[in-house]
Amino acid sequence: MRVFHDRLISTEDKDWFIDTCMELLSNNFKSGTERNDLFGETKVMFGDIMKLDMGGPPYEEIKNLDKLHKILMGKLEDYNQDSDNRMNLVFFEDAIHHILRIARTLRQPRGNIMLIGVGGSGKQSLTRLASSMYDMQFR
Repeated sequence: MRVFHDRLISTEDKDWFIDTCMELLSNNFKSGTERNDLFGETKVMFGDIMKLDMGGPPYEEIKNLDKLHKILMGKLEDYNQDSDNRMNLVFFEDAIHHILRIARTLRQPRGNIMLIGVGGSGKQSLTRLASSMYDMQFR
């Protein structure tokens, strides 16, 4: 999902990928897992944002969305206290998934990401927040 699905842009391509994953899972692992268990409304999220203040970055599944939201709000408050460029962000589901993708990319050696979208959609703001969480400069 993180390597391939995140790069797809059309709903048809994303549906094809999910259908292919489900077919492979069913054929090769004889799993009784349903599509909604993996790709339903409750999407699986992974990241190290939950434990950034600890020594090493434990990359883990994020199960508590409320706790994640509180952590992101705290990181936004920290950013706003340290920056002259204050941001007011709303952490809806897609924004949270974008932050997790950006953060995952930033923590990789030589990590880079191309964010494409209409102006004013929050690409730069989410990148500023994610980079500040990792004590990186955003230019």
